[in-house]
Amino acid sequence: MFIIRKIWSVLTLPLLLITLLTSPVAKSTPDAELVSKDVFVFEKALLMGQGITTDGEYYYTSGSITALNLQALAKFTFDDMELVKTAVNPLPDVCEDRGNNHIGGISCYNGKIYASGEGGDECYACIVVFDCETLKPTGEVYDLPNELYDDGIPWLAVDRETGLLYASKWTDAEYIRVYDINDGMKNVDNIKLSEKIHRTQGGEFFNGTLYLSNDIEDYETYKRILSVDVKTGKVDVAAIRDVGGDVEAEGLTFWEDEDGAVMHVLDYNKLIGIFVHHYKVDF
Repeated sequence: MFIIRKIWSVLTLPLLLITLLTSPVAKSTPDAELVSKDVFVFEKALLMGQGITTDGEYYYTSGSITALNLQALAKFTFDDMELVKTAVNPLPDVCEDRGNNHIGGISCYNGKIYASGEGGDECYACIVVFDCETLKPTGEVYDLPNELYDDGIPWLAVDRETGLLYASKWTDAEYIRVYDINDGMKNVDNIKLSEKIHRTQGGEFFNGTLYLSNDIEDYETYKRILSVDVKTGKVDVAAIRDVGGDVEAEGLTFWEDEDGAVMHVLDYNKLIGIFVHHYKVDF
C-alpha cells in the first residue's frame, strides 16, 4: 500500500505543478485579503467540487459529478487540509432508489453534516444527514416540497446558535426557507428577501449573519459574497473577491485559522482542479 501511494504521488505531482503554473491566480481585494490557498487535483478534486464546512477540527467537503453518477463526502484536517476519510456514493438507499444523484451544499452542526440532496425525474429535493465521525448517513432524510425547490437545493446553512437550518432554490430566489433541526425539520419561517438572489452556491453563518457565495458570471474575474440579515431579509454585498480567472464559486465556511484567515471559499475550475482560498475579512 505504501508503494502504491508513492507511485500515485509521483504521478500526480506533474499535474499539480501544471495546475499551479496555469491556474487562475486569485488576488486580494479591499474586501477580502487572500492569505493562502490549497490546490487539489485528480481524486481529491472529485471529492470536493460542491460544498465545504468546518467544525474547527476538520474540514468536510462534498462533491458530485452527475455524468459519472458519483457523489462523495470527504474529511480533511483543519490545519493543513490532509485527507482523513472519504465516502463515495454515500446517499442512503431511499435516495438512490428514487434517483437522487447529487449532493450540493453542506453545513455541520452538533456532530452531524447536513447535506442538500437533489436529482431524479421529479427533482426530489431533500436534506440528508451524515455523521461527522464516519461520514455515514444517520438515517435522517427530510423531503422538502419540490415546488419550492424546482431547480434543486444548491446550498444550506445551519445557525449553530439556534439549531435552525436555512436554504433556498438556485434561480432567482425570493425567499429563504427556515427549518427547525430539533423539530423534525419543520418549516418555521420564510424570509422575504429585499432582492432576488441568483446562482447561490454556498452559505454559512458568521457572527449571527448569513453569508452566501454568489456565482454570478457577469463580473469577469470577480465573485461576490452576499450577506443576509435573517431578521429583516436585507441582502447586501459583503465582499468582492478577485478569483483571477474562469472558476465557479462554490461553498464557503468560517473559522479562524492560525494565519488569521477566517473565511474559506471553495472554487472549482472544471478543467484543472479545486482551489480553497483562505481570506481575512472585516465583517
